[in-house]
Amino acid sequence: MRLVNMRMGGYIATIFMHVSNIVFMAWYSKRNAGNSKEVLQFKSLEYRFFTTWTFILQLAYAVYALACEYFILKNAKKKDYKLPSPITEFREILFAGLVWPCSIVVFTVFWGLYNYDRSLIFPKFLDEVIPPISNHVIHTMIVPVVLWEVMFRPRQEPETHARNVMQLTLHLCVYVSVMYFTYIERGVWLYPIFRKLFGTVYFFIALAAIGLMFYAFYYIQWPLTKMLHAPPKRMTLDQSRLESIPAVT
Repeated sequence: MRLVNMRMGGYIATIFMHVSNIVFMAWYSKRNAGNSKEVLQFKSLEYRFFTTWTFILQLAYAVYALACEYFILKNAKKKDYKLPSPITEFREILFAGLVWPCSIVVFTVFWGLYNYDRSLIFPKFLDEVIPPISNHVIHTMIVPVVLWEVMFRPRQEPETHARNVMQLTLHLCVYVSVMYFTYIERGVWLYPIFRKLFGTVYFFIALAAIGLMFYAFYYIQWPLTKMLHAPPKRMTLDQSRLESIPAVT
């Protein structure tokens, strides 16, 4: 039950963090944002950004997982109680196939580009809309959230990764379609780096590199999970006999 309580605490903290940050960003934007063309354009497109999709995914997963853990805790006295397999399978697909890889890639790509040249990913006018603390909530704190899940929820690597990989691929295809549709509809790229690269071969190289990162980080979660939750190695009979023999001095 200790792990259940730890997970529930993490989900409650995640829900509180994201909901309060959404409210705070809305208040901050209304109070500080001007009426520049860039700000108004961003506010009209804010739900098309991958970062927004990612923290909404985290919030949705936290709510769903908290409900799962509640029923596990409620039925703890029932021998061999398990949630129905469709519920647990959906939970695993949501986390392993989407929440984990998306969170890690958002953190890696955002801060990598931000530290190299922030104008490629987070132009200065966004400071009027997104305060520093909110920036860290949506681009930094998303990593501790998923690491908490990996640390306190033992999972077994699936026999086949096809379903999770297909779900991740579909998610990425939908997002690229949204991003390209935005360019056709508004004539703008959601991220300045793509505006600079569009029309060159580097545009496709960048998309491919980011895509590969999603799959690389997807697979990294399994050895990490095994490392954290591997059962302690049992001493063999021969080893126990050897250790019982007194040392010769």
